[in-house]
Amino acid sequence: MTTSSSGDPLVGHVLDGRYRINRKLARGGMATVYLADDLRLTRVVAVKVMHQGLGDDQDFTAKFDREARAAARLQHPNVVSVFDQGVDGGRPYIVMEYVEGATLRHLITREAPFDPLRALDLLLPVAKALASAHEAGLIHRDIKPENVLISDRGQVKVADFGLAKAISAQTATATGMLIGTVSYIAPELVTHGKADPRCDVYAVGVVLYEMLTGQKPHTGENPIQVAYSHVHNSIPAPSAATKASWRDSRSGIPPYLDALVMAAAARDPEERPVDGRVLLDHLQAARDALAQGLMDDPTLSAQVQQTRLDPACLLYTSPSPRDGLLSRMPSSA
Repeated sequence: MTTSSSGDPLVGHVLDGRYRINRKLARGGMATVYLADDLRLTRVVAVKVMHQGLGDDQDFTAKFDREARAAARLQHPNVVSVFDQGVDGGRPYIVMEYVEGATLRHLITREAPFDPLRALDLLLPVAKALASAHEAGLIHRDIKPENVLISDRGQVKVADFGLAKAISAQTATATGMLIGTVSYIAPELVTHGKADPRCDVYAVGVVLYEMLTGQKPHTGENPIQVAYSHVHNSIPAPSAATKASWRDSRSGIPPYLDALVMAAAARDPEERPVDGRVLLDHLQAARDALAQGLMDDPTLSAQVQQTRLDPACLLYTSPSPRDGLLSRMPSSA
């Protein structure tokens, strides 16, 4: 993605007589993001403008409008707010909350591999956002480090809910594949294009692997090879790609975190946590264990591979002096 504004015809333009484009923030494959002033409410906003041509199809414009409205109804502190949407000069656009800071991609590029505790602290807000979205019937479809924003105050927010669905509806007949970032795309989206919350869970598992190791689990010389790897190759344990051992260092990856990553990014959707709420529970359990210095717990390793929550149990986070393990205690205890 680029950040140059030179020669951009939209800089200085006022969208729909309301949003004055000041400068380009970033450019991706489908849209460009600009910093803008909302002249009506006198506030700074981010405006994502789809590239020329995507708005030519009326069916796409209607789907884009519908998905933007659905995203605007999602109110959560870890979701970038959507304020408005429209079409200007044939180009659909979305007006969003401006988050001043960096993306998770910038942090990974500069600092990965992360200490496991820090990786989980950064991903827990993402899982909270997904849990809220999935409960509201929304699927993101394009979770990736570029869509995770971290403000200068350290607040984590997920951007672009609904955008991937609108784009894929327009491009599926031409490409035969859902549009999404191929490094994080779930195998079932490659093979038959059907999305459910487990697609988002898969992407989070891949992102967590990258944060822990500093490298992506699926690579290739071109996007088709990467997609092929998602379909045919299981994600390896992240600990196998790092030098530190959990037996010697707190920066090592414990077995239960290996288990969590491999379960979240399982090739078979039936083997993944069913939605963001279950994933959030697993991430929080692993985070609590790490914070308490627990580096090996077979019970927890089994727990984070569960696809659904057990309503008969609740998380017991005070380790027993006898065994020092994190466990699940019956709700009647």
